[in-house]
Amino acid sequence: MGAAAIAGFLLVEEEEEQQQRRAAQERRGHRRITTRRTNYPRHRVFRNRVSYLGLTEEQCLKRLRLSRDAVTQVCRLVQGDLHGESIIRTALPVAVKVTAALNFYATGTFQAPTANITGISQFAVYRSIKEVTDALIRHAPTYLSFRKDEEQQRQQYFFNIAGFPKVQGIIDCMQVAICAPNNNPMAYLNAKGYYSINVQIICDHRQKIMNVHACCPGGIHDFYILKQSEVLLMFEGEGKLNGWLLGDLGYVLQPWLMTPLLHPGTEAENRYNVGHAQTSRVIKQTFGLLKKRFKCLDHSGGALRYAPEKVSKIVTVCCMLHNIAMDSGLSLDLDEELQSIEDEEDHGPQQPPALDQPLQAARQMREEVIAQFFS
Repeated sequence: MGAAAIAGFLLVEEEEEQQQRRAAQERRGHRRITTRRTNYPRHRVFRNRVSYLGLTEEQCLKRLRLSRDAVTQVCRLVQGDLHGESIIRTALPVAVKVTAALNFYATGTFQAPTANITGISQFAVYRSIKEVTDALIRHAPTYLSFRKDEEQQRQQYFFNIAGFPKVQGIIDCMQVAICAPNNNPMAYLNAKGYYSINVQIICDHRQKIMNVHACCPGGIHDFYILKQSEVLLMFEGEGKLNGWLLGDLGYVLQPWLMTPLLHPGTEAENRYNVGHAQTSRVIKQTFGLLKKRFKCLDHSGGALRYAPEKVSKIVTVCCMLHNIAMDSGLSLDLDEELQSIEDEEDHGPQQPPALDQPLQAARQMREEVIAQFFS
């Protein structure tokens, strides 16, 4: 066989080997594609996700207790906290997460019923509630505070109610039902016989909430909660507020906390007690509005099935959202439902702790108020 023939034979043989290698590579590639298609379905089906943007204004008010504009405000507020938590293409939009959380706060129902409004799974609702609550709690101090520039305005509005001077706010506590916690459950058993956290709230004349302390068990006395809270620094510390709070007989009289007389003996003292009661009624109305707007806080809707620490966050966030609603002009009618909630909270004042006695300066201050404004 000549050299040319041998060279031609080798060339043909090399071309055949290359074709065989290409065919083998194509078969391996086909197997990889087939494997990928086996592991991951060719067509994935996702349910339609619904946010407040798909609701009418009426539906938004009914299901979320906020207007569309107010919900948009909430979304913008938490967008930086929620956006980018997941980079996968199936991550929930901020609007869907906020809608799921607001619907939970507003209805008081738990995961499964709430999921119906957004079209997401129970687990996704649970995650949305947690993420939105944690995001909103970071902004709570901005919405729950005493504004120094409104001191005179608050005093004047409160004075116009019943002639009670220098009032900066009304203080009281409300109970929020929870399931029995694993740690120290008896501390959370309140006087009405159910487990709860005892939430201290201070409101202004407009039923807006200026301060909330939501981390104490339901069995703790109101006055002890006050002594543990930051309110003492607000009225006794540097840059203290000018004026006082009004509280019921569950509190001990302080120079900055006026309470009713337990046994009024004169007409002036009776007028003082009447003025105190009329001015203080706004706190019960605030509790009623708060629980009507956010059913998750209302005992009639069942106990919150979360640990006390998380319930504390939920309560604080609801107080914040209540203020956003009030700023938006979204008040609720004082109907029979609201009255029943007020009655639930009106369990009568606690007696102050026996070891805590009013300071002489506080007694003198109250006597001066009675003599100057109610005689």
